[in-house]
Amino acid sequence: MSWTRVSALLPAALAACANVPGFGEAQDGGSDPAVASVAPAPGPVDSSAAFVVTFSAAMDEGQILAASGRSETVALAAEADAERAAAAMEHPQLSAHERELLVAASAEVSPDRRALTLTPDQPLPAGGYVLLVSPRLKDDVGRHLAAARYAFEVAAAPATTSAQLVWPPAGGEAPANLAVVRAYAAAGRLSLVGSQGEAIAAAEAHGAVALQLAAPLRSGETYALSLDGTADEKQAFRVATCARSAPPALQGGAAQLSVRDTAVTAAVVLDWPVHLTVEVADASGATFASEEDVQCAPAVCGPQSFVCAASVRIDGLAPATDYLLAVTAADDFGHTLRGPPQRFSTLAPLPKLVLTEVMASGTAGEYVEIANFGPGAADLGALALQGPDGVLRPVLAVAPPLPVVLAPGARALAVGASFDATLYPTLRPGIPVLRASTQRLLGRGLSDAAAPSFALMTSTPAPVELSRFPGGGPCGSGQSLQRDESVAPAEMAGWKCGAQGGTPGAPP
Repeated sequence: MSWTRVSALLPAALAACANVPGFGEAQDGGSDPAVASVAPAPGPVDSSAAFVVTFSAAMDEGQILAASGRSETVALAAEADAERAAAAMEHPQLSAHERELLVAASAEVSPDRRALTLTPDQPLPAGGYVLLVSPRLKDDVGRHLAAARYAFEVAAAPATTSAQLVWPPAGGEAPANLAVVRAYAAAGRLSLVGSQGEAIAAAEAHGAVALQLAAPLRSGETYALSLDGTADEKQAFRVATCARSAPPALQGGAAQLSVRDTAVTAAVVLDWPVHLTVEVADASGATFASEEDVQCAPAVCGPQSFVCAASVRIDGLAPATDYLLAVTAADDFGHTLRGPPQRFSTLAPLPKLVLTEVMASGTAGEYVEIANFGPGAADLGALALQGPDGVLRPVLAVAPPLPVVLAPGARALAVGASFDATLYPTLRPGIPVLRASTQRLLGRGLSDAAAPSFALMTSTPAPVELSRFPGGGPCGSGQSLQRDESVAPAEMAGWKCGAQGGTPGAPP
């Protein structure tokens, strides 16, 4: 990834600060809480920097710290992940995948609850970062802060000729049955040496090096890297008394898939460093694969935790096509994990989404049903409704961090923010319910007397009409208008009053 230079990033930082309450200022003349200061100041920072956010009032500690003890309302994210992270932080609770968008950091609240210190778990790699303050954050009396963000840049470290441990990590531990030490050096003779300076393994370095161990290391001993005969005590690890005997484990038992029209991204979280392979195959047997070394530093002994995250993208897929994805993870101890086959369909270039039912029944009961007639899956986050006023209103109030996909043959409901699903006991669990930003659909709602004509649109990359409801009504109280689904999706169809209570998420 190419990172934005400091000279280009500083204007963005100043612009970001211009869009939020100024340091020490309140939103409405002093009543609302505000960010009083951020240290260090936005701009260039050291890779080992800790970040201190000071507030103008005592904050609700339950909002500052999540159950994990970390903060999900004040957090640091890589520049490339900032938009998705900001959207995720607006949710009351982040998913495991959404937490991976945030830089892992400890959070410490001051005794007066007016300051929060974020200390990243590891030195920050070179690149751009954004400190995010969520609008969910509030003070002791329930007043919310405005969302804020501050940009930082970590400069690349000067090139050195030193050797670096990749795994086991420098300063960490290794299992007693360690067989391979992975390291890096641009050039030179790279060795692993014991406490007496004796060479255990050696190889010529030209980048990444795998030092194969001919015999087990001694438990309790410390071993270090040596480059051209000079040992580096900082690049050392200790051998634990326990051995690694379990194969790698995959959190949730499967990868989380993010599907586009010509690509799929598999996000995985494991408990151990591995060589990861993601393979995708279509019905003809044609395969696409991508590989990646997942490096991390889990605890060697005791209970294992899922701390090894990776995201693998495979491009070049065909739109509107069914595929099978498989994840394989191999470690340096001879263990191999094979995840379950995962079926998915790429998105159609222009999905055959059709408006099939319209319920105009008061503020809490109105809904619009959307059906996907295939052949591919559809991204619901790219949809909007356009009424007589010509305004495009997205069916989702907040863009999700991952695409919300509707499979071929499936149905979803577009509703207002005040929709009450309990009014429809036949609504099956799992039917996507897409809540708009307005209380009622189309802003003013669907008239019980005669619902207006409106269109289902795709809003990206350019607005295109996918389906249209011609308008109509009234039906009896509690009845919906339903499209004649015997008519092809691309053709004009008739609409008629349907069953009492509607058929939300199901065929008529």
